[in-house]
Amino acid sequence: GTPGGQLTKNFISQSFQDFDLQPITNDYFLDVPTSEITLKDSSYLTLSFRGDDRKMITGEEVVFWTKHARDYRKIRDSEVVFVGYGIVAPEYNWNDYEGIDVTGKTVLILVNDPGFATGKLRLFNGRSMTYYGRWTYKFEEAAIQGAAAAIIVHEEEPAAYPWSVVENSWQGPQLDLQRDDLGAERVILESWIRDYVLDDVLKFTGFNYQALKEIALEKTFSPFPFRGLTLSSEIFNKVRYLQSHNIGAIKHGRTKPNEYILFMAHWDHLGKVKAVKPADDVILNGAVDNATGVASILELAKRYSEIDTERSIIFLAVTLEESGLLGSEYFAKYPPIDLSHVVSGFNFDAILPTGLTNDMVVVGYGASELEDLLEEELSKEGRYVNPDPNPEKGYFYRSDHISFAKRGVPMLYADGGFDLVDGGKAAGFVIEEGYRVDAYHGVADEYSESWDLAGLNQSIDVIYAISLELANNSQWPNWYDGNEFKAIRDQSRQFE
Repeated sequence: GTPGGQLTKNFISQSFQDFDLQPITNDYFLDVPTSEITLKDSSYLTLSFRGDDRKMITGEEVVFWTKHARDYRKIRDSEVVFVGYGIVAPEYNWNDYEGIDVTGKTVLILVNDPGFATGKLRLFNGRSMTYYGRWTYKFEEAAIQGAAAAIIVHEEEPAAYPWSVVENSWQGPQLDLQRDDLGAERVILESWIRDYVLDDVLKFTGFNYQALKEIALEKTFSPFPFRGLTLSSEIFNKVRYLQSHNIGAIKHGRTKPNEYILFMAHWDHLGKVKAVKPADDVILNGAVDNATGVASILELAKRYSEIDTERSIIFLAVTLEESGLLGSEYFAKYPPIDLSHVVSGFNFDAILPTGLTNDMVVVGYGASELEDLLEEELSKEGRYVNPDPNPEKGYFYRSDHISFAKRGVPMLYADGGFDLVDGGKAAGFVIEEGYRVDAYHGVADEYSESWDLAGLNQSIDVIYAISLELANNSQWPNWYDGNEFKAIRDQSRQFE
């Protein structure tokens, strides 16, 4: 919907044409019907305790938005209810909504999941975040339960990013897929609140944030209302309908054209932030996140354009990742190919320019047999696979491969490592932490001529070697036994 977005799409599609790759359908541009909902400045969110109103400061104290594609939405005196982690997970014998009807109410939710909070391996997945810890799940479940509004409490460690990421990600235009019900299946208001701000809001209720975290982990926990605490909001929107696009291309296989190897990366980013001062940089360039990923699939497209393979190769640049993985979800929900025929997929997202590394990091390590192929290839170079060093951050559920994994397709999300040839793990940690704190979803995510791209090239070479083998053999890598996606894959392949 912006000139920059159009230029990006044109560049990617022209690159595919230059490599003499064919469109997946009749066009490189694959429509993704999109609604753009922009909150007007007259919108407000008020938290009130027994008649004492507190109008929350947007950006500084809270962020809020709606995915209802309507000009006006209103919530009046909605009782605030604490629902712990906001999780309903029968397989973990966990139900934070048990015994309460939250229809029309506002639910207050802790970020991440109980396993992270306790570190107990037998509770959810220990420190490794499950999908139940993701903000997307929490808003989805709140809607299923009938809530009018949902507020997630932001704390940096369990959220895995600072408040600045929340502020930059959920202010300005919010994008969603066009929906027949105009988004009515979602809660009216979705929001984040800072942890210390919540403490101030709760000071007259008899609770504080730390106490809530402890209560939520008790075996006897039951959700409860904060007596006298209510939320009111008026939301004034500017709604615009537009077409965003995934961009896709294919190199048809010689003998197995209906079997596919998939490469993917998201091309979108976040646009602009509001300027505090006129001279401020307001452009969120997304050089790491995700020009590096797009560059990777274009390099692979170039290489594959120069050879023939038995299986077909698909190159997919998806949109709306930053809005909740919507472009990949739309492709996977309405696929132009049979997803059960996708042999394997490789996702490229936010690859740091670290220079040469001794390792590669597998996000969501322990998932599929693709990791065996990666370990074998790396061992030829005297390198090794590094299990996800930050499983508590839930990166496996925060990128586009998950849209395909949920439908059974074995996906590998492997990044350049952190054990640097020059400087070791300590140097790698400094780069990773510096990016997360200072640049991720911020204006500092810009390209620099000082970048050392040798590590990025390393990663591309390894993935190319693995994929080339798969493109010319009869292997069908699967998820490991016990993985949550294996049964889906087995079901999809049983009639082949």
